[in-house]
Amino acid sequence: MNKKTMFYFLIALVVLTLIINSSYSIPMIYKYNNDEKLDFWITAKIKKAEHLKTRKIGFKTRNTKTIKNTTNSSKYTKYMPPLEKKYVIINNTIIEATNVNQIQAYPIGLLIIHHEGELFTCTASVISTNNGNIGLTAAHCLFDHATQTYYDDIVFSPGYNNGQVGPLGAIRVVQKIVTDEFLNNNDDQFDWGMVKFDFNMGGHPLQAFTGALGWTFNVGNNTPTTILGYPDEGGLQNCPNDGLTLCAWQGITHLVENNEYYVIPNLEIGNGASGAPCMINYDPNANLGTLYSDYASFDELNDEALLPFYNPIEFQALLGEIIGF
Repeated sequence: MNKKTMFYFLIALVVLTLIINSSYSIPMIYKYNNDEKLDFWITAKIKKAEHLKTRKIGFKTRNTKTIKNTTNSSKYTKYMPPLEKKYVIINNTIIEATNVNQIQAYPIGLLIIHHEGELFTCTASVISTNNGNIGLTAAHCLFDHATQTYYDDIVFSPGYNNGQVGPLGAIRVVQKIVTDEFLNNNDDQFDWGMVKFDFNMGGHPLQAFTGALGWTFNVGNNTPTTILGYPDEGGLQNCPNDGLTLCAWQGITHLVENNEYYVIPNLEIGNGASGAPCMINYDPNANLGTLYSDYASFDELNDEALLPFYNPIEFQALLGEIIGF
């Protein structure tokens, strides 16, 4: 190896070391790719962030289906199992995970939106895909109908809790997508969307370090469900409801007529929990479950939480598009 080659090798080694070290930078959130535009993502400012308001709506009865695609959905994947994390970082080194308790990582985290000088928060989660850098949240956390534009500056901190960033810090969201029904009509039935994360550590995507939620469709009525999110001023018990603490709700969801929503009677989860994953078969030891919906809005008229019903064709179409960006 000549001197010039050795010089570039040493520079690359130093840069890699700095990147790995920065994943533990607290209170400054991890600056992925040394992006100086992330200067405002500091813990002190996040604690002052507003928690994006849950859409408060009256239930809308529809006589016709919004989805007009008649493609046979039988060819689409109906189920994707959860994916356990494969790697952890110990002493600045990426090693294979041998048990779920090694530096706990969550696929669920705080979504932080910087818009017109203000900070807002929602909840998002990493979902299991071949890409490995795809997440899901509520559509109103991604698209602003007031300005008819997507929010530009969004980062995600998986495992954020008790006002502290997760072990991987903050990861920039580089692509966003919502359904056409929400984009064009502000349709609350389709208040969900997907994001792509800018993450590559040692050649591995985000889900390799956080694990990823599985996903499925049409889980039916009276479904035992776990919801994890960051509620502010909500009604969850045994939760500070401060918008900075990851809290859980467990109970039964109900599928309404015409498969338009799942609902939870007598529950307002709270601002900041928008996009929180609704899961079946949640395993608290691995922090994994199978997602089938997300917390989208609160129906004040009927006093119930509303959770959208995912259409498999629509879901697969968005997934293919966000991966292809």
